[in-house]
Amino acid sequence: MANRELRADARRNRELILQTAQQLFAADGLDVPLDEIARRAGVGPGTIHRHFPAKEALYLAVAVDMLRGLVAEAAVLAAGDDPEAIYTLLSRMIASGAQNAAVKSALAAAEFDLRAAAPDIAKDLNRHVTDLLDRGHRAGIVRSDATADEAVALVAGAFAAIHHSGAANDPRRSAHLARIILDGLRPPATMTRANMSY
Repeated sequence: MANRELRADARRNRELILQTAQQLFAADGLDVPLDEIARRAGVGPGTIHRHFPAKEALYLAVAVDMLRGLVAEAAVLAAGDDPEAIYTLLSRMIASGAQNAAVKSALAAAEFDLRAAAPDIAKDLNRHVTDLLDRGHRAGIVRSDATADEAVALVAGAFAAIHHSGAANDPRRSAHLARIILDGLRPPATMTRANMSY
């Protein structure tokens, strides 16, 4: 029983550290010291160093945790029947990626491949994107020629647009950009006579 409680306590501490690190990285950048993250999480410095001996390990854990959260959200959306769920999921992916852009950049600079580090999670997320996109196709609210790979590419393009426009720390502006970009997945409007004259 004591061992189980210890494991549960260690799990709670790890989750606290990850949540705190994610918030601090998004707000203050990646230079926040591990000891400051520990202090804000309410754990001792030894605890954070035990879980994450190097900052890169913490970056990777934050990114994997973010992916896990997206998969959990995607599973809830997949269990429903909302044909617009693909837009909800892709918008959430864009918002999450924008918040964690610095972490992703640090992983890329350190040559960490998130898909290789968490292949099952990445695969689950891609499966949900595909399933929800298919639902959108059947409902006629996603253009018939759009693929899951293209939808994910739009998400990556949205990260770049948000970064380029300096909107990463402005959820309202980044959500507006996301809507503009994701509108490209919607079926084209019926061509009018004026559209057809060149």
